[in-house]
Amino acid sequence: MRLSFLSAAVLGAASLSAALAGCAGTDAGKTAAPAQPATATTETAAPAGRPAAKIAADQVGKVSPVPAFKGIGEHWSVDIQASGDDFDHTVALTWGSGSYNATGHARYQKPTAGAPDSPIVLSGDLATAQGAKPMTIEILRQDCTDDGDRPHQHSVRVRVEGMDPMQGCGDLAVY
Repeated sequence: MRLSFLSAAVLGAASLSAALAGCAGTDAGKTAAPAQPATATTETAAPAGRPAAKIAADQVGKVSPVPAFKGIGEHWSVDIQASGDDFDHTVALTWGSGSYNATGHARYQKPTAGAPDSPIVLSGDLATAQGAKPMTIEILRQDCTDDGDRPHQHSVRVRVEGMDPMQGCGDLAVY
């Protein structure tokens, strides 16, 4: 009898442990989605709201090379996120050491054929307190070191009508 009681206790503890491990990190009352085996199609799929890390051959030249970008300069920063449209992006610009914030939209402008070293250009409008202002963002593929001596893979220039140009460094998101 003692052996079966001990076996039952160990088995019960193992079951409880497995049940608790399955619940870790989930909200009460919610169940986790069953794990899906990795396949060639799910490997390239991105989580909801995020651009895919890899693109198919038929998408080359049809999607923006900017899934997400974070740029910084002296007293300013810019966050760029690709939205659902292949070339449309949301832009959040902060300047004046955080005193001013504005958001807007910009579209990727495909370079002319035969210009592989040309900058990545996004153009659109920024919704400022004074109304919508035309905006252009140029991202250059060149090493850049910020004021804090941190290296970045890109330099960035943001131009908004009626404002001084902002120049700094940044990085494309890697998924």
